[in-house]
Amino acid sequence: MKQFGLIMAAMAVILMGCKEDPDPVAPTFSPGSVSVSEGSSATVSITAGSAPFTVQSSSTATATASIDGRTITVTGVSAGSASINVSGSDGGFATLAVTVTQRAINDPVLSVTSVDLEMEETATVTISGGTPAFTVSSSDAGIATASVSGTTVSVTGVSGGTALITVTGSDNGTATFAVVVNDEQILFGPNGTQLGNGNHSFSITKSHTIRKGTYTLVGWVYVEEGATLTIEPGTVFKGTNYNFDNREVATGSSLIIQQGAKIIAEGTREQPIVFTSAMPKGQRQAADWGGIIICGKAKHNLTSANIEGGVQATHGGDDDDDNSGVLKYVRIEFGGYPFALNNEINGLTLGSVGRGTTIEHVQVSYCGDDSYEWFGGTVNAKYLIAYHGWDDDFDTDNGFSGKIQFALSVRDPKIADTSNSNGFESDNNSSGSDNRPFTTVQFSNVTVIGPMGQDPNFDNNSGYIDGYAWGETRTSEFQISTGIYQSAMHIRRYSHLSCYNSVFTGFPVGLILDNAAGNTQGAATSGDLQIRNVFFAGMGRVGATNNSTTGAWNDDPNDFSTNFFTNTDFNNQVFENIEDLGLKQFRSKELPLRIVQGGERKYGVNDLTANWGPTAGSPLLNAANFTGLDSFFTPTTYIGAFASDSDSDNWTRGWANFDPQNTDY
Repeated sequence: MKQFGLIMAAMAVILMGCKEDPDPVAPTFSPGSVSVSEGSSATVSITAGSAPFTVQSSSTATATASIDGRTITVTGVSAGSASINVSGSDGGFATLAVTVTQRAINDPVLSVTSVDLEMEETATVTISGGTPAFTVSSSDAGIATASVSGTTVSVTGVSGGTALITVTGSDNGTATFAVVVNDEQILFGPNGTQLGNGNHSFSITKSHTIRKGTYTLVGWVYVEEGATLTIEPGTVFKGTNYNFDNREVATGSSLIIQQGAKIIAEGTREQPIVFTSAMPKGQRQAADWGGIIICGKAKHNLTSANIEGGVQATHGGDDDDDNSGVLKYVRIEFGGYPFALNNEINGLTLGSVGRGTTIEHVQVSYCGDDSYEWFGGTVNAKYLIAYHGWDDDFDTDNGFSGKIQFALSVRDPKIADTSNSNGFESDNNSSGSDNRPFTTVQFSNVTVIGPMGQDPNFDNNSGYIDGYAWGETRTSEFQISTGIYQSAMHIRRYSHLSCYNSVFTGFPVGLILDNAAGNTQGAATSGDLQIRNVFFAGMGRVGATNNSTTGAWNDDPNDFSTNFFTNTDFNNQVFENIEDLGLKQFRSKELPLRIVQGGERKYGVNDLTANWGPTAGSPLLNAANFTGLDSFFTPTTYIGAFASDSDSDNWTRGWANFDPQNTDY
């Protein structure tokens, strides 16, 4: 029996060794299949099967997979289907179905669809949509280059032509914009901040836009027929008085708009366009550069007409509606270079400019010659300022027949020209002939603050008028000579100028109707020249009939000019004292008072205090009359440029500058 038991035990062992292994367990998944988008991942749990597991994708171009314990991570690569093969340690096998969907692409959104550039000019484009980080590329880096920082793309013009800039997000979303680079280079120097190539004369023959920035104006820059120069609000040009070419002749850089060309300089009250001196603040002077010259195709009364100032520009024609562009909210400072004796560049020179042109809110300050001069033409203007000019403030010649309303002139007692300085100077032409069209300009609502009454020590001679005391000129350096003051209005040489609803203060002579050449007095007698509702205050004398460089005006109190002005039919008035007008301010050297090196005092007007409006009770209020004036003129109840002394009535606020010497540009 014992032996039988041993045999049975042995047989049991043998039988146990012959038992089959268990069947492999196929892995199961939760969820049973997976859908992911391109670039995204999902996880799947293995709910059955023997660990550890291995995974393999049937198409790694579609999806990839990795395993961590019983968790599978599936990542979509490109749209399509794939299987993830999962094997357990016991040989169990299963496949996980994966569907990869196309990723939703977030294309960048750009602030522009195209950009016009000058050579060497840089502009920026803003990205407001898309998926950072961004990359950029140019279809032609020889035309334009591009770079990106955050959401700002910078593009720079290299040469003329068109390039396509592509912006790509990290999700492969794309957007494009075109860059058109003008094939005529007008900007030079560091970062394209110099207008003009440095030669004495430089011509712009195609249309261009100057973006907001600070530029140096170099040489005589001509905008030629057919071209338009557009300047963005807030742009600053710094004019120079360099010696060009072989550095032999100083010309004073200037911007000249030729016949058939246009300038679109449309600033705003908050962002005026400024043409000023390239000198640092505290060192700027009259005649630091030239000025702006615009030539049109309207009528004049000359045989031929090359514009004053030495430049090569003609003007005139038969198109009184000619359009030379827009000047709005523009300041012109420290210009007026004297190219030659009696051939100066004015602050703003207008030759036969047509009435299709818009000129509003323009200030000319510290000009070395006339602040404004019109040679023929029909252009109208409103809201003009002439501040501390050297020669005349508003000079009209050669058949100018435009209309001017709301104008301010403020003189510096220390500055007057050798030719005698006036508020108005007007000729029909240089000979005083009756050439048509006559100069028939009409002014209304003008305030002119003369030199007398501003300084108790004023003396109308070269001992006092030296041009130096307030540091506003460099006479010896730029061939400007000081002279004396003459009149509020010097109308001569058969001019038919008319003035209405205006006020003038503090000149040695109020009105000179000069008959030395031509029949100006005859025009006044016939009513072709009218002075109506005009107030004089603080004049040395009401009128005279002769021009005098020495101040020797005739002493006849009954001279033609005086009798004409005081004719009661014309509603003009004469006040002995400037204070009688009730102006808020009648001096150009009101506070603030500045003390400078060596104790020398310089006076200027702070923009916040500048106010030449009438106070309550002023005789200027409720005294205007617009009978006979056409619809160009805005009827007012007041005489002069301002309705009152309130800030809301002060149209110089916000854009004018009465202390450009100390302005940071």
